[in-house]
Amino acid sequence: MLLRILSLIQEKGNFSTNFISKELGLPAALVDDMKNKLISSGYIEKDSCDTSMCEKCSCGCNTKMLNDKIEWKITEKGHKVLKKMEG
Repeated sequence: MLLRILSLIQEKGNFSTNFISKELGLPAALVDDMKNKLISSGYIEKDSCDTSMCEKCSCGCNTKMLNDKIEWKITEKGHKVLKKMEG
Protein backbone atom coordinates (compact mmCIF):
# COMPACT_ATOMS: atom_id res chain seq x y z
CA MET A 1 0.00 0.00 0.00
CA LEU A 2 2.90 2.38 0.74
CA LEU A 3 4.25 2.04 -2.76
CA ARG A 4 0.79 2.47 -4.24
CA ILE A 5 0.43 5.78 -2.39
CA LEU A 6 3.94 6.86 -3.41
CA SER A 7 3.16 5.99 -7.02
CA LEU A 8 -0.07 8.01 -6.93
CA ILE A 9 1.78 10.97 -5.44
CA GLN A 10 4.34 10.82 -8.23
CA GLU A 11 1.70 10.40 -10.93
CA LYS A 12 -0.63 13.18 -9.77
CA GLY A 13 1.78 15.47 -7.88
CA ASN A 14 -0.77 15.78 -5.07
CA PHE A 15 0.24 15.01 -1.49
CA SER A 16 -3.16 15.85 0.03
CA THR A 17 -4.53 13.23 2.42
CA ASN A 18 -8.08 13.89 1.21
CA PHE A 19 -7.08 13.50 -2.43
CA ILE A 20 -5.22 10.23 -1.83
CA SER A 21 -8.08 8.94 0.33
CA LYS A 22 -10.64 9.57 -2.43
CA GLU A 23 -8.44 8.25 -5.24
CA LEU A 24 -7.66 4.97 -3.48
CA GLY A 25 -10.90 4.57 -1.51
CA LEU A 26 -9.09 4.50 1.83
CA PRO A 27 -9.97 6.16 5.14
CA ALA A 28 -8.11 9.45 5.66
CA ALA A 29 -6.69 8.20 8.98
CA LEU A 30 -5.10 5.23 7.20
CA VAL A 31 -3.65 7.52 4.52
CA ASP A 32 -2.18 9.76 7.23
CA ASP A 33 -0.56 6.73 8.86
CA MET A 34 0.86 5.61 5.52
CA LYS A 35 2.19 9.09 4.77
CA ASN A 36 3.91 9.10 8.16
CA LYS A 37 5.50 5.76 7.28
CA LEU A 38 6.66 7.18 3.95
CA ILE A 39 8.24 10.09 5.84
CA SER A 40 9.91 7.89 8.46
CA SER A 41 11.18 5.56 5.73
CA GLY A 42 12.70 8.50 3.88
CA TYR A 43 10.55 8.31 0.73
CA ILE A 44 8.92 11.74 1.06
CA GLU A 45 9.89 14.86 2.95
CA LYS A 46 8.81 18.41 3.62
CA ASP A 47 10.42 21.00 1.40
CA SER A 48 10.92 24.23 3.32
CA CYS A 49 9.74 27.48 1.83
CA ASP A 50 12.50 30.01 1.19
CA THR A 51 13.10 32.65 -1.46
CA SER A 52 14.71 30.12 -3.81
CA MET A 53 11.34 28.36 -4.01
CA CYS A 54 9.67 31.45 -5.49
CA GLU A 55 10.81 30.57 -9.01
CA LYS A 56 8.69 27.40 -9.05
CA CYS A 57 6.03 28.36 -6.52
CA SER A 58 2.43 28.48 -7.71
CA CYS A 59 0.96 30.42 -4.80
CA GLY A 60 0.51 33.52 -6.98
CA CYS A 61 2.23 36.10 -4.81
CA ASN A 62 4.40 38.63 -6.58
CA THR A 63 6.15 40.05 -3.53
CA LYS A 64 8.34 37.02 -2.82
CA MET A 65 6.91 36.94 0.66
CA LEU A 66 7.50 33.63 2.37
CA ASN A 67 4.35 31.80 3.38
CA ASP A 68 3.52 28.98 5.71
CA LYS A 69 2.44 26.66 2.91
CA ILE A 70 3.96 23.20 3.29
CA GLU A 71 5.55 21.82 0.18
CA TRP A 72 6.33 18.12 -0.10
CA LYS A 73 8.66 16.24 -2.36
CA ILE A 74 9.58 12.68 -3.18
CA THR A 75 13.13 12.04 -2.07
CA GLU A 76 15.87 10.44 -4.15
CA LYS A 77 15.24 7.22 -2.20
CA GLY A 78 11.55 7.44 -3.14
CA HIS A 79 12.37 7.95 -6.82
CA LYS A 80 14.72 4.96 -6.77
CA VAL A 81 12.08 2.62 -5.36
CA LEU A 82 9.53 3.88 -7.90
CA LYS A 83 11.99 3.29 -10.70
CA LYS A 84 12.53 -0.29 -9.49
CA MET A 85 8.74 -0.82 -9.51
CA GLU A 86 8.54 0.29 -13.14
CA GLY A 87 11.54 -1.79 -14.21
